[in-house]
Amino acid sequence: MKDLKKIFLVFFLTFYSLQAQTSFEQDYYASNLNSFNFFNKDLASLTPLPGQWNDQQIHFRWNGRMYYGNHFNAQISLRNRLFTGYQWQENLFGYREVLDINRLDITSISKDNMGLHHQIDRLYAQWEKENWNVRIGRQRINWGIQNYWNSHDLFNQINFFNFDYIENPGADAVRLQYFTKRYHSVEIALNEDIQAGLYKFNLSDYDFQILLAKYFDEYSLGLGWAGQIKDAGFKGEFSYFNSTKSEENSLVGSISLDYSFKNGIYITGGCLYKNQVEYINPLDFYEMEISAKNPMPFKYSFLYQINYPIHPLVKIGTSLIHDGDLNFIFINPQITYSVSQSIDLMISSQNMWMKISEELEDINQIVFTRLQWNF
Repeated sequence: MKDLKKIFLVFFLTFYSLQAQTSFEQDYYASNLNSFNFFNKDLASLTPLPGQWNDQQIHFRWNGRMYYGNHFNAQISLRNRLFTGYQWQENLFGYREVLDINRLDITSISKDNMGLHHQIDRLYAQWEKENWNVRIGRQRINWGIQNYWNSHDLFNQINFFNFDYIENPGADAVRLQYFTKRYHSVEIALNEDIQAGLYKFNLSDYDFQILLAKYFDEYSLGLGWAGQIKDAGFKGEFSYFNSTKSEENSLVGSISLDYSFKNGIYITGGCLYKNQVEYINPLDFYEMEISAKNPMPFKYSFLYQINYPIHPLVKIGTSLIHDGDLNFIFINPQITYSVSQSIDLMISSQNMWMKISEELEDINQIVFTRLQWNF
């Protein structure tokens, strides 16, 4: 797959050169995200971190879609983010270097007090006809069934703590889908690091999927399902990773239940299990690499959520995460307000506690405000 980008470029340029029966659509939004970070003073005295700091981000996203005839289309999406504040100025945990992770990421302005970063996170061409769909390029391959902690999302893992990335990352890959008339489908996706197949089918009012993949240097076999127990949703997905370089094989899986009340209250709860765990310290959460094998660092992780629309324009909710031994607790309350049809306001906070020297210590509290304009 070393020539994937060259293949896609030829495909895209050929597609773009076709003029007849071509139409174009676009949409975009802008947002202003502010964060106010309050770090544990005792821990701050042992690290280069201050007791508190704040950051700002102005984000402009543009999505363009082109259609040719009845079977071809292409998409390009561009993120533009202006950074100011402490994390950028001090390059906290290699903040600047992490932004430029591939050739489609560019930092056009990099000054001591400000940075402007551009990222193309969608760039693909697609052909679809009847039961077939073929897509080449940077795309979102979302194979997870759960709302969070998806061991089947080999290509694009969701970071629960990065709530501001609404669209979630894309991956450079070739994807082929075939849909049958009996609610069955076969999907194959591959790039240089991952070659995977997914088979979906329905049985006894449950949607099942079986995953088989070569994931970097490991082989993976997965099973997932989504259905209902009476009026409650019941989901689960498990993956087994067989290492070709060591005897340490991995099992990662999660189950969840969710329920919607007639008055609009929505609740969900779930558990994540992984058999391989390592000791972490509080600062690891700033640099933790999220993957299908490692969505959370603990053996058992539990998540509970509740959301309620107290008014047609106002929704409140909160999330609670903890590990099996209650050595880690994370609480995330949030309120959103629709100021107008095109403007939304969000106020949220992330609060983390961890057990240090047998005592539960508050590690970090972050308050976020975000104003978003949809055009």
